[in-house]
Amino acid sequence: MTDREASRRESERDRSSDSDKLERLERDRSQAEKDKLRDARRGEGRESKQGISWASVVIGLLTALGAGVILTGILSGVVGAILGTIGGAAEGGASAVIGLLITLFIAYIIGGYASGRMASRSGVLHGLLVPVLGLALLILTAIVAAVAGVSLIDNLGGAALPSIPQGEGLGAMLSIGGILALIFTLLGSILGGAWGAKTGRRRGFVAERR
Repeated sequence: MTDREASRRESERDRSSDSDKLERLERDRSQAEKDKLRDARRGEGRESKQGISWASVVIGLLTALGAGVILTGILSGVVGAILGTIGGAAEGGASAVIGLLITLFIAYIIGGYASGRMASRSGVLHGLLVPVLGLALLILTAIVAAVAGVSLIDNLGGAALPSIPQGEGLGAMLSIGGILALIFTLLGSILGGAWGAKTGRRRGFVAERR
C-alpha cells in the first residue's frame, strides 16, 4: 500500500466519522425536540385534568388584600408628595385615586402571582379568579347586609375591593374611578397569575429533572 492510498483511506475514514457524528447530533436534536413537545403536551393534559385550584385562588385573594392594606398608606403618601412637588398643590382626591389605582395594580400582581405560583398551571385563569372571587364576596356581603338591614357594605367594601371609597358603597363601582380600578385590578391579577404559573412550572420541571 502506497502512502497516497493510505492517506486517501484515512481521509475517507475521517469523512465517514464526521458524517456519523453529524447524523448522531441530528438524531439527538430531533429526539430532544420530540421529548420537549411530548412533555409540553403532557403538561397541558395534566392542567386540563387538574382543573381550578380554589385553595390557590383564596390564598391569592388574601395575599392581594394583605398587600393592599400595607401599600395603601405608603403609595398614597408617595403619590401625593410627587404630585405636590410637580403641581405645587395637588388635589387630595386626585392623589388618592391615583394612589389607589397603583396600589390595586401592585397588590393584585402580588395576589395573582401567589395564586398562579401555588397552582403552577393555568396562570391567567387563576390570576383572573382572584379579583372575581373578591367581587363575588363583596356582592354577597351586600346582599346579606341588605336582607339583614345592617349597613356592612361601607365597612367591608374597602377590604374586599380597596378601590371603593369609604361611604359610597356599590355605587362607586359604576363610576369612572370604579371602572379604572376594575381594569387595573384585572390587569394586575392576570399578569401576576401568568408570571406565577410560569415560575411554578419551571421550578417544578427542574425539581423533576433532579
